[in-house]
Order: sequence, then C-alpha cells, then structure tokens
Amino acid sequence: MKNTESNIQRNSENLRFLTVIKKSVISSLPVMLFLIFLIPLSSSAQVCSFTMTATNNIESVNKEGRIYFIEIQNNSKQEMNINLSVLNKNSGKNPDKTDSTKNVKLNAEILNAEGQEIKGTVKLNSNELLKFQVKVTVPVGTPYGYWNNLLLKATSDSCNNYSTSLTLYTFIPNPDEN
Repeated sequence: MKNTESNIQRNSENLRFLTVIKKSVISSLPVMLFLIFLIPLSSSAQVCSFTMTATNNIESVNKEGRIYFIEIQNNSKQEMNINLSVLNKNSGKNPDKTDSTKNVKLNAEILNAEGQEIKGTVKLNSNELLKFQVKVTVPVGTPYGYWNNLLLKATSDSCNNYSTSLTLYTFIPNPDEN
C-alpha cells in the first residue's frame, strides 16, 4: 500500500512537472517561431564589404603634385553606392616616426582613371573593381621638409555606415635640393 502510494505521489509530481514544461513550451512557442522566421531574413540582408588599396601610400611631391593610384572593390553580392572623401588628417606618427603636429595641409582631389574629378558617390556592382586617383598639390607658401597625412575614406550609407579608409603620406622636399 505504501509502495502504491509512493508511486502515485511520484506520478503526480511527474505530471505536475510535465504540465509546467508544457506551459513553458507553449508560452515560448511564439518566440521560437519568431526566431525561426528571423534567421533567414538576417542571412539574406546585405553583407557590406569593400576593400581599398593603394599601389603606394608613402610618396614625396614635386612642383606638379603627386598622384596616388587607388583601387576599390565591392566584395558584396549586391550593388553599392560608395561615397569617397579625402581630408587632411595630420594626426599620429609620420612614416619616419616623427610626430605629425607640425604637418602641413595639402590640396587633394579624387579623380577617375581618366583624370576627371569624382564628385558624390560611385556605384559599384557586385565584385566590381574601380581604379581611381588622388591628386595632391602643394599650396603656395607651404614650407618644405614637412609631411602631410591625408585620410581617404570610403563609406556606404546603405550598409549601416560601413566604411574603410587609407592614409596617404606625402613628404614635401625642398625642390632646390633635388
């Protein structure tokens, strides 16, 4: 009798436990379904990836200026609009390990492969490679013997402000010493 009573009590506890589990599963079912439907959506979302490289990012400038040859590639599976910008950064260390606090400002413009200025955004198809240039010139009155650090930045608004950048280092030598 005692054994039967013990079995009934255990079965009753098991039944309560199963009831609690059943209620938990039923109450969490909407969350599980939401996650199941969300996973495919997130995997189909645009994955942003583009890379920017320079053939050389450390140069000196002459009277005509300096041209840096740059490539940017859209590594994503979708077309992207990419904003290109260049600005005088002049922070951190120069290539010769000197401090950049005395660096000078230079003029810079972004040009396409034919030498025409690029304004606004460039449109790149999936896996498309764009070759372009950054032309640097020295303003009149700029002292010699100093560096400039330009920050070339590529951003895409369609990808939660995804960006990549390059620093272009330019040394301004004394033209009379060449």
